[in-house]
Amino acid sequence: RFSHCGGRRVGKIGKGFEMPNKGDDDADVPLMGGDPNRDPESGEEEKEEEEKPPLRPLPIRYCHAGLNAIFLLFGKEYGWFAFCYLVLATVCSVTTSIYTTWLFGCVVMMVFFATVFCFAGFQAVSGRYELARPLLGAGMAMFLTCILGGHFFREWSTHAGSEMFDNLDLASMPGETKGYGKNAVFFWKEGSVDAGMQGAYKLCKDKLPVVGTCVYDYYCVAPIKSKSDSSGVVKAWAGILSHVSCDDRAFLTSAEREQWGDDARAGLGIVRTHHWNLAIAAAMNNTATEVSGAPLVEWTGDPTKQEREAWTTAWSVEFGIFGGYLLLLLVYSMMMGYAGEAYPTSRKIADPDAKDLPSRRKLTPKS
Repeated sequence: RFSHCGGRRVGKIGKGFEMPNKGDDDADVPLMGGDPNRDPESGEEEKEEEEKPPLRPLPIRYCHAGLNAIFLLFGKEYGWFAFCYLVLATVCSVTTSIYTTWLFGCVVMMVFFATVFCFAGFQAVSGRYELARPLLGAGMAMFLTCILGGHFFREWSTHAGSEMFDNLDLASMPGETKGYGKNAVFFWKEGSVDAGMQGAYKLCKDKLPVVGTCVYDYYCVAPIKSKSDSSGVVKAWAGILSHVSCDDRAFLTSAEREQWGDDARAGLGIVRTHHWNLAIAAAMNNTATEVSGAPLVEWTGDPTKQEREAWTTAWSVEFGIFGGYLLLLLVYSMMMGYAGEAYPTSRKIADPDAKDLPSRRKLTPKS
């Protein structure tokens, strides 16, 4: 109960407690007691600190910070969208080249290129140059990743999908090798090339109309025989397609011709055509005969070498172009100022309580 008497306010709350007078303006005593020197806002700050959500585990924060830095360093969403589009176009084009033909793979590449070119042109006309530039760069890179890379992947696929005949007996030729395909792999138990029975056929591939001469292809063949075989029956043939005469010194010292003297006992299948048959007929020259279906191979000590080289070259081309494009995006990000945001924002993600770094920009004092 409170009562006002002569300008004074007197009240009783409990026993022995008296409310301050109305005129005592300097008094600042709380009704329910407490420290009069306590800041009234400190309770709210303590409450806010208590309500802060717990930090995520340190590895997760570091991964998030790293991904944020990579995202900013390579052009933000504009650069990464262009890079992902480049990878998608390359995958579709190369896959088409492997399972159909290289030409169809180039057609698929042109569809992706036309799409990205039109979209980038629209963005440039709309004033969004930060998106148009990475897209146009990706379109230019498609010509290398799809056409050049697709060529080597196509070459690899022709070797990787070929047949393999292992541990063959030369005396039982042709046997199971009948109907072999191009680049089929042969491994014999025995045998060597008899270069003394070499035969050749010269084909005018292209005739030059002005000078009246030809560009020739030379089909060079020799029989593959075992040391214990003294008969004149040829069971298999080694062949080389040369651009110089089979008796020329350049051919005799070439790497392919020198392998005829090695005990390789392996080769890559060559499909017999009319021109190869003419060269084989010249090699026999009525002094030897051949079994029906005798295989013709490229005599080599490592028949899988071309397959490995094509595989390595294809991936080297793709990763080289992708890496070069990412490097170009990094330079573009630095020019646009995205790279400058990478460290401060990633640092804040890794440690939300970290203090802001001081600005490096010098402030000029006001006059």
